[in-house]
This record gives sequence, C-alpha cells and structure tokens, in this order.
Amino acid sequence: MNSEQLGSALQQLPKIDSLLESEPARRATAELGREFALALCRKCVDEERRAVLTSEETPSLERILGRLELLLSSALSRRLLPVINATGVLLHTNLGRAPLGAELLAQVSRLTEGYLNLEMDVRTRQRGVRAPRVIELVCELTGGADAVVVNNNAAAVMLVLATFAKGREVIVSRGELIQIGGGFRIPEVLEGSGAKLVEVGTTNITTAQDYAAAITDNTAALLKVHRANFRMEGFVESPSIEALSQLDRRGAVLLEDLGSGNLLGSFGELEVREPGPARSLAQGADLVCFSCDKMLGLVQAGVIVGKAELVRRIAQHPLLRALRLDKLRLAALEVGLSWIARGELEKIPLYRLATVPVTILEERALHLVKLVDAGSVLEIVPSIATFGGGTTPGQGIPSVAVAVRPASCSAQELAQRLQNGKVPVLATTKDQALMLDLRTVHEAELDDLARLLCAALCKTDQAF
Repeated sequence: MNSEQLGSALQQLPKIDSLLESEPARRATAELGREFALALCRKCVDEERRAVLTSEETPSLERILGRLELLLSSALSRRLLPVINATGVLLHTNLGRAPLGAELLAQVSRLTEGYLNLEMDVRTRQRGVRAPRVIELVCELTGGADAVVVNNNAAAVMLVLATFAKGREVIVSRGELIQIGGGFRIPEVLEGSGAKLVEVGTTNITTAQDYAAAITDNTAALLKVHRANFRMEGFVESPSIEALSQLDRRGAVLLEDLGSGNLLGSFGELEVREPGPARSLAQGADLVCFSCDKMLGLVQAGVIVGKAELVRRIAQHPLLRALRLDKLRLAALEVGLSWIARGELEKIPLYRLATVPVTILEERALHLVKLVDAGSVLEIVPSIATFGGGTTPGQGIPSVAVAVRPASCSAQELAQRLQNGKVPVLATTKDQALMLDLRTVHEAELDDLARLLCAALCKTDQAF
C-alpha cells in the first residue's frame, strides 16, 4: 500500500462522534457514562488505525464494532452485580460469602442515613469507645472480658502478634501452618507482624510437650490455629487449648485463631463441625480471633476477644487505626449480633438457607421445572451442598438440585450462557448435565432463575 492508498485508508476510519451513535456505544453510554463510552470508542479506532498502519488492512466498521462490543462486555463484567448462586456453596468466597439480606440492610440504612453516635457518649458529649454495644455483644456471646473488632480475621491475628510478639518468638505446630484463600499463609502473617516463627512437632503429631520444650524467655505467644479448611485423619494428635493453658508459659500469651468461629451453634438439626470462641476461652485461651462473615453469616470483620488487660494493650496499638471498621460494618454487626443474642437466628440469611427442609427444596425444584418449558430434559435429583468459605471441611448438607440436560447445546455451553447474563447465574456441571442446587437459591429468586434459564436454553437476548 503506497502513501496515497494509506492516506485514503486512514480517511475511511469512522469519526468518534458517529461511532458514539452505534448500538454498542449507546449501551456503553447508558450503562457506564458518556466519558467511558468515548474512551472505548477512541481505543477501538486507535487499534484499527494501528492495524491499517502495520498490516495495511482496509478499515472495517464491522471489526471496530465487534471490538467495541468485546470491550463493553469486559467492562460490564467488572462491575459489582447481583448473582444467583446455584452452586450449592453457601459461603462462596468469590460471591461475597454470607448474603446479608434485606432486613439487615434496612436497619443499617436507618442507622447510617444521617449522623449517629459512632464514637460519642451522647449523654456527656465526650468522645467514647467506637460502637461499644458491639463489644458488649461479643463479650456476652463468648464469655470474654473485652474485645476489639477489626476488618478481617487475618488482620486480627496480625494485630495481636504485632502487639505482643514483634521481634520475639511465636510457637506454632507444623500441622497448623495453614494457607487460607488467596494464597495467604500463617507464616507470612507472622512475618508481617514482625514475629519470629518457631515450628514444633510434625505435620500429623504435635504434643503439649513439644510446645513446652520450645518455650524460652523470648517466647511471646503460643499460637494454635484451627484447621478450618481441611481435615487430617488417621495417626493424628494435637494438644487442646486446655493442655496448653496448663504449661509454664513464662508469661507468653496463649492465642487461638479459630478462622470461621461458630457463634450460632447448630444449624437447626445440623450439627456443625466448627468450634466456637466460648469453648476456647473457657478452656484457658488468653485471646481468641475469629471471622464474622463465615459461620456467623454477617459482614466481613475480625474479632479479638479475651482477657481485659490484653485487649486493652491491643486497643492502644497504633496499627488498630489502620484496621478498624467503618460505621456501616459496625452498624451491621450490632444488628446481627443482637439477633444472635436474642436467639433470632432465622433473621440471618445464612441460617435460613442452611436450614430449609429438603421437602421444601423439592417443592421449589418442582416449581422451577414447571416454569421452564424449553424442550430440554429437567430432572429433580438429590444433592449435597456445603458451607464452603474455608469452613466445615468434609461436611455436607442434604440438598436438592435440578439437573438440566439441554437438547441443543452442551451443559458446559449452557453454564457459560447463564454466567454471562445481565444477572449471572452460577451453577456446576456433572455427567453432561447442568446442576442447579437450590440450597443456595433464595425463594424470591426462583422466578428470575426460571426466566434466565429459559432464555439461555432458547439462546434469546432478552436476559443477556
């Protein structure tokens, strides 16, 4: 292509203003704003210009619009969206773990839509403790003398170690040097706090005497970590908190990281294999750390609870200011913990989902099947749901699923269509069928799920 031909080709590139009138650009404007749509259009034209200059291609409006459609789809997928969770994993980490529910959000909205006494004693107009009722509720539910609340459990553990163990030794069993989601490892949390890790025992066997033999005058803490995301069976031994509390620790703090931390006890008739902080404190732990967005079914937060004099030292550490909670999460915790304290567990969506009787799930499955008429085979089958989220490893929850065997595409293709919709539906596939586990689908979502499934089976655009 000579210079004259190249100049002519470049002149054929569409003007940005005209490209903004295209259907995908109009959708981009409506969904993401004019400035963002303008940037997408410029990027597409620039890429087409480079193609002309480097490959001597003839400009193609169809290619530009296709590129714009892909960029728009990618941008829309990065937004926060409501998702229908049909995976059967109740605490799906990538889907925000515990659903919060309308009632909790309504009460949080009422508390935070204006000013509130977040950090003030309104009787004296003096600055006070941040959300003191949350602390009172934590102590009431666990038997602890005092507590601190931070933004997650990893932060809670790091803050305790930064307070008591910076530059000193922390003893941990080799069988408890676990890794949690996202690649975070217990040794790295210790390193970040400035503590020195001392490993004792073996992967499968650690005794109280292993800890005792490792205690020195430089030992700041004995850290016991609950293996919340996996199980060890067979020739396994690990000392209890009670056994560790009876050691001559030379002033070292006995800390247990429970991970999920179960304050709800059993879920109806389902006995949950997750220990609670009350038991750890009763057995002699000085401090216990646990999460609020797992087995509690509330917002993301980390709790440190235990002996008052230790908690006071933690509360004075400058790192706490960087890790403290904002008013929205503190308000949500106060509402949710109040429900737990009053025994109103049915108000917590996680508890409701976990305790729906299988007979009710079968009725919902039948309702869904009746709503979907797309020439495909739908079958109601038993299923096993899980809590997930790094909790209750190996423990299933009886559930019910609708198995969909599409007539015109594979189960994998159907799953892809559903998860790419305006309201994504996440499911699993098994034995050439799409599996919709109803344990994690809210009753109010059934009609929407049926509409989305029909659209995906028929490959219509109304829901995509």
